[in-house]
Parts: sequence; structure tokens; C-alpha cells
Amino acid sequence: MDRDLLLSRYKPRWLGSRLECHGILPSTNDRARQLLDELGPEAHGAVVFAEGQSAGRGRFGSAWASPAGLSISMSAALWANPPRDTLPLLTLAGSLAVASALSESAAVEAGLKWPNDVVCRGRKIAGVLLEGRWSGESLEGLVLGIGVNLRQKKSDFPQELRDGATSVLIERGSAAKDEAFAASLLAGLEPLLARGLEDPAALLRPAAARWVHVPGEPLCATFGGREIRGAFAGVSEDGELILESREGRVTLRYGEAHGVRDRPRAARARGTVKA
Repeated sequence: MDRDLLLSRYKPRWLGSRLECHGILPSTNDRARQLLDELGPEAHGAVVFAEGQSAGRGRFGSAWASPAGLSISMSAALWANPPRDTLPLLTLAGSLAVASALSESAAVEAGLKWPNDVVCRGRKIAGVLLEGRWSGESLEGLVLGIGVNLRQKKSDFPQELRDGATSVLIERGSAAKDEAFAASLLAGLEPLLARGLEDPAALLRPAAARWVHVPGEPLCATFGGREIRGAFAGVSEDGELILESREGRVTLRYGEAHGVRDRPRAARARGTVKA
């Protein structure tokens, strides 16, 4: 990615005031965390891009492949300590920004699948990962990672993911230039992050308009090796999934949710970049 070309398209106020563009990194999240370690508060708003990752990771410690030239991986360093109860809601800033950038720069319409996946026609096109930088029990900074599938053909995905993952190339037949997409992503992410850091719950209203789940839709939610089935009843102010099950109303803070019909395949298809 050409840093100068990106900055000619995007003028940072605070997000991206320090901007790094790399070829291959082990992990953009690790590099953003390193900046927090080295710079402390001065790292706030630093952004790291990579054309590929050799040791990318997703939710629950999963490993994620980010082949060079096929996807965009980015991470933002945040010197912030928002309320822990609503901390997971910050991932919605990334999901919403990706969905907006896909529409604006790639003409791809996407929705959000709880808790933070970005999907097109039921297939995952992007993922978001929020990690805390801890010192004992104290939270000393956050790293928000985003991965977007741009140029993968179906054959580029591992066999077990091909039915559950997609890319801009698959959806549109072509993909936007990295710099154009990255500029659109940052332009949308900057105000969303500012809003979310002040009041994470404020991200729920725009997210509600993009949930792919509809009221009453049968869902299968998995968490901690357990499985619960119920009807989608919304997302709480803390970002919890609300299901109406046979045992009554159930709320889940963490986990994954899939439509009952597509659950066997979707449960295996966690995407290819981040989750």
C-alpha cells in the first residue's frame, strides 16, 4: 500500500496521525500493541496497515490466514479505558466502518452478524478483533484490528471455509484499489471510534439498522462449548444477544450466532482474516 497515496485521499484529524504501511507483518495487532508499549499516550490513534500477515489471529485465539495482496489488514492503537461492561461494543465501530466502506468504494452491500462479523449474502467478508493491553487488572490501551477480504477467489480460501467466506472480488467481479478502500475505511472509522470511546452504547443504534438478523428469526448460539436455540429478540444496551428460548429469555455476552438452517456449515466457517 502506498502511504502517500493513501494520505492524499484521507486527511486524518486524530486517527492515522501516525500511519504505517507494511508489506508483510506477523500481526498488525501486535505492531499496534508495540506502539502502545513504546509511546504510551502518544500512540493514541496510530494506524498500522499490512498487505499480508504471517501470524494473524481472530476471536478465541484462532489463527487466521491473510495472504499477501488478497486482503487488507489494519489495526488502530487506542490509549483509552472505556467502561468494561460495554467494551465489546467498540468492535461495532469497526464493523460499521467496514460495511460503509464496502458500499462506498466497492459497491458491495453488507450487513452485521452478531457479535461483529460483516457478511454479504450470508458469507463473511470481514472481521473485527478488539484486544486489551493489560497491566495486572488495569486496562492500559486497546487495539482494534480489522481484516477485509478483497481479492480472494473461492479457491483461495481453505476448503472448509469456502462455503462461508466471500470477498469483494467474488461479490463484484473486481476489487477497489487498496488505498481507495483504506481511505474510505478510515474516514468512516474515525468518527465512529470517537463516538464509541465516549459512549460505546451509542454505536448500537446505527448497528441495529444493519443486523442481518430479523425479529423472531430462529438462531443457534454457541458459547463455551454450549449451544442455545431461540428466536432473535434484539441486542441489549450492553451488546448482548437476546434470544427467546423454550426456557424463557436468554442473553449472551459472548459467542457466535447462526441461522438454524445454515448452522452446520456456518459454525465451521469463521472467515479468513479476523473475527
